[in-house]
Amino acid sequence: MKKQLSSLMLLTAIALQTPLAQAEVAKTDPVSSTSSVSIGNKIDLNLATLAELQTLPGVGISKAKAIISYREQVGPFLEVAQLTEVKGIGNKMLAKISDLVVVK
Repeated sequence: MKKQLSSLMLLTAIALQTPLAQAEVAKTDPVSSTSSVSIGNKIDLNLATLAELQTLPGVGISKAKAIISYREQVGPFLEVAQLTEVKGIGNKMLAKISDLVVVK
């Protein structure tokens, strides 16, 4: 019984490493998803997860949460410059990350 359970766990772990399985995880788990919302090397502000936003320079958990909160309350970003309307993001921060993000 233990051997079968170990084999099943191993097969499950291997199956989760396939691209199809990772795509399914990305659809259901926005925090641990792989970068399915990036365009080229840019992150889409309207689809990015908390973890993806935190990869941007100067963006920690609180700014990432503020970005997500803004788009939930106001609606999707229409342009990257709209980031300055998010609490804690000014022109300096926008200059640091504007080449790394996109609005689609």
